[in-house]
Amino acid sequence: MSFPDFKDLSPKIDIQQEQKLVTDRFLRFYEENGYQSLPSAGLLPQEDQSVLFTGATITPLKKYLERGVPQSGMCMVQKCLRTKRLNEITDLTKIPDWTHYFTMCGILAAPGREEAVAVEAWELLIDQLNINPVNLLVETALIDSDLSAFWKNKGIQVVEDTQPEKYYHWQYGIPGISGRGINLQLRFNQNSSYRDLGNLISIEATNGLVIAYEFGFGLESFLATKYGFKKPMEASLISTVIPFKEGLQEKFIDTLMATVAIFHYGVEPGRGKEKHVLKKLVKGLSFLRRKMNLDFDQITDWCNKFESVEFGGDNSGKKLIASIETYEQMLAKFGDYAKNQVHARRIRNDYLGEKLLIKLRTQGGIMGILPVEIEEIINSVLNQKV
Repeated sequence: MSFPDFKDLSPKIDIQQEQKLVTDRFLRFYEENGYQSLPSAGLLPQEDQSVLFTGATITPLKKYLERGVPQSGMCMVQKCLRTKRLNEITDLTKIPDWTHYFTMCGILAAPGREEAVAVEAWELLIDQLNINPVNLLVETALIDSDLSAFWKNKGIQVVEDTQPEKYYHWQYGIPGISGRGINLQLRFNQNSSYRDLGNLISIEATNGLVIAYEFGFGLESFLATKYGFKKPMEASLISTVIPFKEGLQEKFIDTLMATVAIFHYGVEPGRGKEKHVLKKLVKGLSFLRRKMNLDFDQITDWCNKFESVEFGGDNSGKKLIASIETYEQMLAKFGDYAKNQVHARRIRNDYLGEKLLIKLRTQGGIMGILPVEIEEIINSVLNQKV
């Protein structure tokens, strides 16, 4: 099988083709090196209770850390979802440099293959994916310099951080097993800033015995940096159907992708675990839609376009809109409640002080209103002219 060269592809013309080029080269390269290729797992982990969603290729492969990694090793292209920064959705000053929902290419190799894993990663990045070594940078903790020695010998700039070590260390939710490794960074050219590309990690027991080696990188992050895009979202499939626009639209679309992906796997907003995460995402979409003056038709259109290109269907639009409407109805009820409480106190000439604020905030929390919107409603009601 032959592949077109990267330089023959024009940026922003065919993201699907570019993604396929990278994933095909990645899988073919590791298969030719003896690795077993595994299909992408679901977004909801079946065997790992330590995480809510599949956040990296290691999530579905984690079981092999306890069972033993096959000598052949495994490679896969995995759809991932990370939701650690949900509280930033309502912070309009923060526009993410990453996406909640993304694709990761990763491998898990057996112990005793440290040098081979480094060599393979080098050959993939430099020979197969045509990265100029000048644009690579390695960061690691000083105490883990053994893992960066290969790259230093290849002439790659290595930054050895004296602290904090924990930034370069990983936990897997398995007692007695952790990882230490290097961060690979990439830049578009010598005038550009470095961006996170991926990691090469030695997974070890507490006694230092190596259990496996892990290497992986984000597909959208790689393509965005490779072609000098501003954000990874520009290299996401959603940008093939919804033109990328920086700012609040970018923030909204990022939140929409995560929300639709969870809906697609049959989750409904509610209490507990992934249901609670979905509920927070829906509230965030509602908050952003009102700040941006987006109507439901626009949201439905974007939802259907993303779901169609990502999953081949468009079944989540009605559920999403219904969930947003449910939250906004509750928001209106809280607004009426706050108005009535303030009005009643003004009639009685009661002091509108801290007790009232505590009562309103408590009730808003009980009703599930976002904290920022509780404050907005309280301030609006208190500032209304009598």
